[in-house]
Amino acid sequence: MRGQGVVVALFLAILALFSASPAFACACCTREGQRNVATVALDSGKRQEIESLRFAGKATLFAGEGDAADIAGITTPSASYQLTAKWLDDRLELSFRDQPGRTGMLSMVRPKTMSVFEVDPRDRPDRGQGPALYKEWKLSAPAAGSGVFQPGIAPRQLLTLILQGNGNSCTSAIDFSHWTLVMQGPKANYTLFGDLVTAK
Repeated sequence: MRGQGVVVALFLAILALFSASPAFACACCTREGQRNVATVALDSGKRQEIESLRFAGKATLFAGEGDAADIAGITTPSASYQLTAKWLDDRLELSFRDQPGRTGMLSMVRPKTMSVFEVDPRDRPDRGQGPALYKEWKLSAPAAGSGVFQPGIAPRQLLTLILQGNGNSCTSAIDFSHWTLVMQGPKANYTLFGDLVTAK
């Protein structure tokens, strides 16, 4: 009798495990109409994901309908730059070089909080675990810089790094494919953008 009780208990445990597995498998599932807009702590997990990202070697200066040469805050602005990026302790440094060899650096201290934007764009098919969300992680801090960017560095200038991508409800570095860097303030307003590459 005791042996039968053990068998029944084991059977029920296995049944519970199998019935619960879809919930575990769907922890990262998305839902139609899903939306998440928040300001959250930039904790160690998110820092690790962000610092594992690698910037592709080209940056483009957004000019819209105008001309890159007319953008204020940059000495002899160029339509595109060679780019290298690295984290030094708690600071992100982005180094730029244009085709004639003029250089400049933009940097920002890692903030304590970040903005999260995740939304179902309602134009992507559900592939069994929900629609792919459009995602942005935004980090903003006072702007620092040198070289060709020095004319636009002043008090109240804000630098915002926007990481852009797609994925499910469990966000990691592999979701992000593009970046945008926005300079805003009383002395300079411009945008640079480029791609992210998978670290090898």
